[in-house]
Amino acid sequence: MNKFLLVFFLIIICFTVLIFISPIIDHFFYVHKKIKEIDLINLYLMIITHIFILSIVILFIHFFIINKFLKYFKINKHERYIKLLVDLVITISLVGLQRNLLYKIEYLSKSHPIRSKLIQ
Repeated sequence: MNKFLLVFFLIIICFTVLIFISPIIDHFFYVHKKIKEIDLINLYLMIITHIFILSIVILFIHFFIINKFLKYFKINKHERYIKLLVDLVITISLVGLQRNLLYKIEYLSKSHPIRSKLIQ
């Protein structure tokens, strides 16, 4: 039971870190003009860069928070599954907190030639 509380506490710590980091990343990729005025290649590059930076943040959280937490509390049993669970939670949370990224991807998916015909 104690291990479950520690894993829950780890998820809370990671989510708290994401709450502080996520708006900074999201604001860095804010578009100051209308999205329709941006060249599609620039929009693709912005999305790729945004996702790349999110991946780096996830790696830093994994190596500097999750691994150190598990080593400090000596959680060795099912360590692989715990890491996978926490990584999944922080990945979904971090991407979900990126409003500008989601808006750009939604815009691109609506203008996709195949999907736009399906939507109409």
